[in-house]
Amino acid sequence: MNVRNAGRKRNLKLVDPNHPEQNQRKEKLKAARKDIKEISNRPPRYMMDDAKALWKKLVPQLNKVGLVTTLDQTNLELFCTQYAEYKEANEQLKEYGSVYEDSNGNLKKNPAVNIIDICSKNMRTLGITLGIDFNSHSQLLDNEDDSDFELEKAMKEFGG
Repeated sequence: MNVRNAGRKRNLKLVDPNHPEQNQRKEKLKAARKDIKEISNRPPRYMMDDAKALWKKLVPQLNKVGLVTTLDQTNLELFCTQYAEYKEANEQLKEYGSVYEDSNGNLKKNPAVNIIDICSKNMRTLGITLGIDFNSHSQLLDNEDDSDFELEKAMKEFGG
């Protein structure tokens, strides 16, 4: 078992700024990937239209962060494709509902419900892999940004 990533998610730097190793890992990763090309802003031609549209929105943002390269292209293609399938299943769900009546008068669950469930789980997993989640974004914050952060003040602002 990988002890470093076992159990609960890593602490956010906003909550526990006493872990400089997080910033060191980020800097080592950036240095190792500096010579690898960024992902192209143009989506692959074979992708579905909704997947291409998401690609065009995500890639410039991911390239700006600098932790996603051509090595991650397959995962990004899968993420965008899962989104397109998720969106298509949602349209089917709107049109036909979550249950339908078969020829014998029995109620059956619309297969689009399962597709939505599977796609959302896959997107969540791929999003974490690509760094498209809050925990990943919070780890990208520089230590300088944390120096003047006051947890109690932030909690009061959000009603805590």
